[in-house]
Amino acid sequence: MAAAAIVLALVAGIGVYMYASGADKRAQDNASFVDAYVANADIAKGTTGPELVQAGLITQEKVAKGSVPPGAITNLDNLTDLQTAGPISTKQFITNGSFVSVKDGAGGAFSQSIAAQNLVAVTISVDADHGVANQITPGDHVDMATTTTDAAGNASTSYMLENVKVLAVGSNTTTQTPAPAAAADGSTPAPAPTNSGVLTFEVTQDQALQIISANSGGKIYLVLLPPTTSGTSGTKAAASK
Repeated sequence: MAAAAIVLALVAGIGVYMYASGADKRAQDNASFVDAYVANADIAKGTTGPELVQAGLITQEKVAKGSVPPGAITNLDNLTDLQTAGPISTKQFITNGSFVSVKDGAGGAFSQSIAAQNLVAVTISVDADHGVANQITPGDHVDMATTTTDAAGNASTSYMLENVKVLAVGSNTTTQTPAPAAAADGSTPAPAPTNSGVLTFEVTQDQALQIISANSGGKIYLVLLPPTTSGTSGTKAAASK
């Protein structure tokens, strides 16, 4: 009897040890960190994958392995032909379930704001020094200037594009920005700036390539135009000088 009791105690002890070891391993697995993509700003429904990446609206962060939901996106190339199925909140995980095919969708807020079929939207990020102290709002018009350096090291600054329409600031487009209330004298004040350096412009395809090339080679300076010279609604970006 004593021997049997000893054997049972040993078996029970081994069982408790194995369970505790397994629990420790599970806790360690859950406590380990992995890379996952999360939203670093609120994202509107209908925003395409390329728009998210280009505008810098999602970033890769180290998060606890146990907190990552099923279907989490691990490769941004998988978003190429997708658009958000609904709004995505800041710090929300980017998962397959958050997207639908662009072919199946009705078009995002950005694409619906483009005035004509021969125009496109292109996004760049600028800091306050290069983006008029982040005081640009959707519907404004800007000139774009760049500085280039020749083989001899001589710098030259010139305007690249003129009278370019700002389609969106951050995720707010011209159609999403609420109209400001009229003042007592009947005048309408300018809309409040969104204070974002992520700007989307409405341009031709060739102009989009110019902007992408200039932005990859250095900083683009934006020059804000007053309303009297920015043209009427629908004015398109001027051709490069």
